[in-house]
Amino acid sequence: MRKLLNFLCFPIFISGLIFISNGILGYNSYELENIANSKTASQINSLYSEKEILLKDPPVSEILSEKIIVKIRKKPINPKIVSNIESKKEIFTISYLSDSDFNHLNKEKKEFVKTVLPIIINENQNILTTRYFVNELKEKLATFKTLSVQEINKLYKIARKFNIKYDNKHKLDLIDEILLKVDIIPNSIALAQAAIESGWGKSRFAKEYNALFGEYTYDQNEGVIPLKREDGDTHLIKSFSSYDSSVKSYFKNINSHNAYKEFREVRKVMRLKNNFSDVNILINNLNSYAEDSNYTNTLNLVIEKNNFNKFDSKVISY
Repeated sequence: MRKLLNFLCFPIFISGLIFISNGILGYNSYELENIANSKTASQINSLYSEKEILLKDPPVSEILSEKIIVKIRKKPINPKIVSNIESKKEIFTISYLSDSDFNHLNKEKKEFVKTVLPIIINENQNILTTRYFVNELKEKLATFKTLSVQEINKLYKIARKFNIKYDNKHKLDLIDEILLKVDIIPNSIALAQAAIESGWGKSRFAKEYNALFGEYTYDQNEGVIPLKREDGDTHLIKSFSSYDSSVKSYFKNINSHNAYKEFREVRKVMRLKNNFSDVNILINNLNSYAEDSNYTNTLNLVIEKNNFNKFDSKVISY
């Protein structure tokens, strides 16, 4: 079953998703509480594949890419970047993820992608549903100049989730800031970063602590000490109870941390122009994710070599 939806243009795509919410998403745009109760990795995988993939290989040693703290420079987007993003009006053809989509990958990569990709797609679909709800509030506020207490509370809940301050802030300004931060990360990019940072799910941190993206933390209660941490360093690798939690944390990190402000600004332009086709433009704004100066090149190579771009048009059915 195929539907003409616009996965990259929220007004068209999400309208379709909400219309068939009972069949695909399972909730409407006003029931954001259900987003927090999204399905687990095993549930998501079992819905599109009869075989649940479990990684059972023994842990292997690895050197994770070291992260650096960067100082954010406030500057406008390079006009060349804006001019390179063409406006598109056509809608995008979406298809459901199926087992045949992984046939081009070898056995090891296939097991990893079949496990992680549905969780990434699920998170993006949740984000699009949230955007639809926030845009509805924006239209209502512009028309009626007011929101209900319940709607305001839901808006604040979203803001807190993405570390957005809302005290003494006009509701329209808050909504615009939420729409800037709460948006998709193309499936190909998230999948490639998970593959690199977790060694295709074979790293010690991925297998023992469900850490797919090598996120840093300084909280002793939520992290583990890297095996090869240099003397004087105090960072830990953030651990998780499941792959689901790791993916959610990654999305929140990219969508809220100051280090990825330029990534979000470029994404906003792509959203306005209805064109997410060139993910390289976004990838170039992820150079602060790792100390490796070739990190963005590596991301591009992983996506290209493994044909991850084909997954950007995929959705999953619940």
